[in-house]
Parts: sequence; structure tokens; C-alpha cells
Amino acid sequence: MFHAAEYLDRAQGLAGARDLTVIGSGQSGAEVFLDLLRSPAHADTRVNWLTRSPAFAPMEYSKLGLEHFTPDYTRYFHALPQPVKDRLVPSQWQLYKGISADTVSDIHDALYERGVGGAPVDVTLRAQCELLEAREDGDRLALTFRHREQDRVFTARTDGVVAASGYAQRRPDFLEPVLKLIETDERGRFAIDADHRLRTDPELTAPIHVQNAELHTHGVGAPDLGLGAWRAATILNSITGRTVYRLPERTAFTSFGAPDAPQDRE
Repeated sequence: MFHAAEYLDRAQGLAGARDLTVIGSGQSGAEVFLDLLRSPAHADTRVNWLTRSPAFAPMEYSKLGLEHFTPDYTRYFHALPQPVKDRLVPSQWQLYKGISADTVSDIHDALYERGVGGAPVDVTLRAQCELLEAREDGDRLALTFRHREQDRVFTARTDGVVAASGYAQRRPDFLEPVLKLIETDERGRFAIDADHRLRTDPELTAPIHVQNAELHTHGVGAPDLGLGAWRAATILNSITGRTVYRLPERTAFTSFGAPDAPQDRE
């Protein structure tokens, strides 16, 4: 069992396995699953793909959908109450946890090719399955899942697991001396202003700005590279206290909130 980040280095060690399982349906999990399907070394291997997500779904990549990755949406999201934000981010999983449409198509083609002429496909795909436990079972692994919609628990035994489980954020060690001066919310997450500045005790006179630590306050665009220039300009303007870079007032066709005034037109 190992993380998908190690797949290229450790894939050869999976050769000869009768049954392999990929957990996680983001882009990394999809690419690992596709590679196993295509690999001659696994032509006779049963390949399983399970995810707790609602479906094996493509990334939302429509032009209007991508307006969630604009300064307009970031400002709208930041102004929402925190409980609303915490509900919103998981529901927007297709914006940042989906699979590229090309990869979805390639997977379907590979599955089709496996079954040409009536051959057994010998593949399992299951969504809505949350991993509860993984334990050794002799020379195999026993994985216990709960189906989230049916609320049913089941166990699957496999020879190897690639966990495409993503990454957890980690606070940098150099902040340790000043952590007690940084405000956090009830979950222990940093309190972050609209200009990406940490809220701190007045005793800490130098500002601290962050990038890609603010998913909970700024929404799905927080790690997006397409917003990098806007974030950097916002931070520089904040640090200098003046408009070093002029930023556009409107960046999306979508109006994300309710109007501030009646919209009747004569």
C-alpha cells in the first residue's frame, strides 16, 4: 500500500498481483487506474477503483463554470459566513477534484477494449464508498468500506493498494514562534482577511500574507495558478498600502450574490 505520489517509483513492485485497488477519483487516481488498465504486466489483474465521491466525473471546465476561479467569486466567497463556506467547498468537488475529460474518455476506451469480443472486463468501479479501515489479512489487505448512500458496510480483499488520497496542508515550522499571535477559527484554521493577510495580535507588527493556505476563507480558487498574478498584486498593494497594481473591478460575467438594490427597469 502506498500513496499515488510514489506510483512511478513503485509500480513495478505491483507486477504479478492478482487484484489491485486504486482509492480516490481525482486526476491522480484516474491516471493510475488507466495506467494499470493499459499495462501488459496487469493484463490478467483484476483492477478495482473506489471513491467516496458521488461519481467518476469530469472536471467542470465550461467557460462559465471556470468563473469560480475569478477575483469576483473569491471576493463573494470570502464575504460568506464561515458555516456556509464549509458546506460549499465539498459540494464544489468537480471544480477541483474532477478528472480531465480526455482521461475519462481514455478510461472508457480502455474498458471497452478489454471487453471486445465478449471477454471478461474483470474491473470494478464503485463510487460513494468511504474507506473505514485497512488491515493486513495474511499476505493480502482487507479494506472495509461504507457505501454512503446505502449506508452498507462491506469488505474487499486485495493484493495491493494505490491511495490517491490527495494531500493535507501543513503549517511551516518557521511560524511556530509566533503561532500564539495568529488568530484562528473554531477549527484551528488561520483567520485570513480578503487581502490574504493573517489576522494577528497587535503585538505582531509585521504583516503575514499567505498563498494556498486559504481554501476555507477564499474558496476553490485559493490554490489555482490562474489567479496567481491577481493574488500577488493584491498582497503587494496590501503590504505597500497603495495601488502599485491596478486591479479590475469586474472579472466575471456571473453575478454571484443577490443584488444590492432593486433591479426593476422602466
